[in-house]
This record gives sequence, C-alpha cells and structure tokens, in this order.
Amino acid sequence: MNFTTLFFISVGLAMDAFAVSLTEGMALKKNHVKHILKVSLVFGFFQAFMPLLGWSIGGLFYNTISKYEHWIAFGLLAFVGVKMLLEARENQKCVNDGKCDISSNIILLGIATSIDALAVGFSFSLLPGLDIYSTIFVIGAITFIISSAGVYIGNKAGQLLGYKAEYAGGFILIGMGFKILFEHIA
Repeated sequence: MNFTTLFFISVGLAMDAFAVSLTEGMALKKNHVKHILKVSLVFGFFQAFMPLLGWSIGGLFYNTISKYEHWIAFGLLAFVGVKMLLEARENQKCVNDGKCDISSNIILLGIATSIDALAVGFSFSLLPGLDIYSTIFVIGAITFIISSAGVYIGNKAGQLLGYKAEYAGGFILIGMGFKILFEHIA
C-alpha cells in the first residue's frame, strides 16, 4: 500500500474521532494542553490499536463482529451522548475552577470511534507484505493531529456557546450513533 492510500485511509478513520473531539472541546471552559493531549492520545491510541488487533486476528472473527459493529458503535455513542446531556444539565454553573469537567467516558468514545478501524485491520491482514507497525503509526499520528485540532476548534465554539455546547455535543454524539446505525441497516 502506498503512502497516499494510507494517508486517506487514516484521515477517513479519524473523522469520527474529529467529530467527538469537537464535542469534548465544547465541554471545556478553557483550552488546556493536558485535555487536548488526553483526548488526542486516547483517540490516536485506539485508532492505531484496533487495526493492529484486526490484523492480528485476521478473518477469524470478522463475520461475527461485522454483523454487530454498527450496533456496538451506536450503543456506545448513544450512551455517552445521553450521559453528556444529563451532565450538561447539571453543569450549567461550572464556573468554580474555570472549566467544565471533560467527559469521563473518553475510553468508551475512543472505542466507539475506532470500531471501523478494526474492520480495516481485518482487510490489512489480506495484504501480503504490509508493514503493519508503520501503518498503525501513521493512522495513530494522523488521528492524534486531527483530534487535537477538533478539541481546539470545539473549545473555541464552546466558548461562544457556553454550557449550551455540552447539549450540542450530546446531540451530536447521539446523531453520530444513529448515522452509523442507519448506514449499516440501509
């Protein structure tokens, strides 16, 4: 696989992570490097780990997982989205330390946004001579960069919207879950 193909696969895989990073950035009152790094590292890790996992187990479980991947992603995104809406209701006055708490469900979001990367990993196992470690490094690095931008941009939008940004983020996550579900059902 050439680098151009890998680059576009990586960007495509990172788009869900970007959208969720926007919602995480919206939840912050102030942009803190540690929050940007936390979100970006988690998303970058899972976007790199899942293709490695898929490549490692090859086609053994592909048929089973592929039947349910959209339900898994939908369930995780909907759960976190609803939880974010409930937290937004309680966090409307989060001014005591200058920031709202970042989602405690970042690991679930990392998994939910990288399930498609698992399927890509299965397809990688069919490519002879593929250097999987270089491939997953590129995927993880691109996701890290795109997620960092998402948190930053989301934070700027969140500063304009205030606590309403958390509501928007919750609805976005639920909408992404439905989008994934409908794309696989249709």
